[in-house]
Amino acid sequence: MAEQHPWVRQEGETTQAYEAFRVYLLLGGSRTLPKVENELGKSRQLISHWSAKWNWVERCRAYDVHVVEARTDGMINDLAASRDKNLALMDKLRSHLSDRLDTFIQRKEDPTIRWTQALTAMAKVEANWIMLKDDSKTDARIGRIEELVERAIKADHE
Repeated sequence: MAEQHPWVRQEGETTQAYEAFRVYLLLGGSRTLPKVENELGKSRQLISHWSAKWNWVERCRAYDVHVVEARTDGMINDLAASRDKNLALMDKLRSHLSDRLDTFIQRKEDPTIRWTQALTAMAKVEANWIMLKDDSKTDARIGRIEELVERAIKADHE
């Protein structure tokens, strides 16, 4: 049988006791027994009894830890997705720039301004990846870099 989370209704816990616990739980960082008493119109003794009997503080602590871990996992997944996108872009840029540089060397020509712009753009992507920035400015920069690469590739084929 799967382990039950402590913030769900416990075996033997009455509906009223559980509803009072839910009120307490959903108060978040401002949890107090008097707030539950006031909201439900129950006596201090009854709320205190339920809190002690059903271990409200520990159950809420477990819930709070669970929520923080879930948020952290989400942020980690978002950062990993952003990192993977940046790495793919850097690989694409490196490959294209390497091919273009080989062409310039074979022709004994200097790289074009667009090649230099693309190289600079790749360096910026790498710098953003290292800093793990994930914001709208970084996304806009990556979009600009992708446009530069596409224009450089298009110019090469013309």
